[in-house]
Amino acid sequence: MRTYAPLTIVCDGCFSNLRKSLSAPKVESPSCFVGLILENCDLPHANHGHVILGDPSPILFYPISSTEVRCLVDVPGTKVPSVASGEMANYLKTVVAPQIPPQLHNAFMAAVEKRNIRTMQNKSMAANPVPTPGAILLGDAFNMRHPLTGGGMTVALSDIVLLHDLLRPLHDLNDAPALCNYLESFYTLRKPVSSTINTLAGALYKVFCASPDPARQEMREACFGYLSFGGICSYGPVSPLWS
Repeated sequence: MRTYAPLTIVCDGCFSNLRKSLSAPKVESPSCFVGLILENCDLPHANHGHVILGDPSPILFYPISSTEVRCLVDVPGTKVPSVASGEMANYLKTVVAPQIPPQLHNAFMAAVEKRNIRTMQNKSMAANPVPTPGAILLGDAFNMRHPLTGGGMTVALSDIVLLHDLLRPLHDLNDAPALCNYLESFYTLRKPVSSTINTLAGALYKVFCASPDPARQEMREACFGYLSFGGICSYGPVSPLWS
């Protein structure tokens, strides 16, 4: 049985099978996240996410329950050490563990020993839609940025609100060509929010990665120092990322 709709909203995620039919995507893979679950440990600042400016790239910690903390280790490039062969465990023990805050070190090592390690390719993709009557892309299927800042949900929810406001006054969606022309304004109206968050995510990731370039290192320290002042110095850059 086939079912037809005047407008199909496609949001099938970062591994979208329909993306190529509705856009001209150029997907980049700047790094991978290596994920672990730490148990029965206390973060330096309770109920807050933590970004460790590690070498070669950032390490994230944030609580997911009253007894569990998720750790995401960023590994630059498209390839990561093999989990099956034990290379990944060795990398985490020798390269990452020495950079972990002392109060998390034992829990981190215990998580590595359990070998319940997951990897995920991080992706970045500018929005490049091909307006198509009867369909529109949303979410990671449409636009992606490095997940360091967690801005993907903010962009997706902002797009949903915008699309809702555009569709709300319409009473008939059956004229597909006219609807397609009408919705082209969506791509312009979304730019103030999406472009800001996408640019901030990419810039912060590059700044927070270690570099042998002295200028990059000074920029990294300056950015961290500025955010450390708190108040408007941290609220200003971070507030666009809140969803």
